[in-house]
Amino acid sequence: MFLFSEMSDRSPARLALAQSDWQVTARLLRGTFFDCPIALPPDLVVVEPAPLKSIEGLAPALAQHPVIARVPWLLVLDPQRLHLVPRLTCRDFVVRGCEPAELLGRAERLLGAAFHRDTVLHSGLLALDLQAHQAKLGDARLTLAPQEFALLRYLLQNQGRALSRDQLLHAVWGQRYQGGPRTVDVHIRRLRARLGAEASRLQTLREVGYQWTA
Repeated sequence: MFLFSEMSDRSPARLALAQSDWQVTARLLRGTFFDCPIALPPDLVVVEPAPLKSIEGLAPALAQHPVIARVPWLLVLDPQRLHLVPRLTCRDFVVRGCEPAELLGRAERLLGAAFHRDTVLHSGLLALDLQAHQAKLGDARLTLAPQEFALLRYLLQNQGRALSRDQLLHAVWGQRYQGGPRTVDVHIRRLRARLGAEASRLQTLREVGYQWTA
C-alpha cells in the first residue's frame, strides 16, 4: 500500500495506517506528481492532500496516472469538498477528521477487492504469478532479474499494444531513471534468451519499439 500525503509524519492517515499489519510506503505528495512504481504497483493507494487544498487538478491526475488509475485508491476529503464526490473516480473516500477505524475499514474493504483479482498472467506456455513474483515456461521455472520480471509483466499486461522504448523505460524504471532507452533493448535481449519458443511473441516494431503478441 502507498500513502501519498502533503502532511507531516504525524498525518492522521499515516497514524491510522500504522495501526494495521499492512506494509505501508509513505511518500510526499508534490502537487499532482505521484512517485509510484509502475513495475511493482501497490494493491491500494491512499491520497491525503493538505487541508482545504483544491483537488480540481488532483483528481484528473490520479485518474490518468498509469498505475493509480488501475488500482483502487482512497481519498481523504475535506467536508467542504463533499459536493465533488459525484465527479471523483476514486473507489472510496473518507472525510478528514474521521476515526482511524473508519479509514482502516474502508481500506480493508478495498484491499479485499484487490486481493480477489486474477494475479496470474498467461500467454502461450508462459505464466507470470504476480503475487509470488515467479515466472514459468510450461513446467520450468524462469529465473528473472527484478527489472526483467517487471518488463515482462508490463508487456503481458499490454498485449497487442505497440510500446515505445520511452514508454517502457518510464513504466518499468520510473520517470526519475537517468539511463537511456537502450537500457530497454538490453533487457529485451535478455528476456528473449530466456523465453525459448515464446520469444517469438516479443516482436520488434521498427522505428516504434516493441509489442507482445497474444
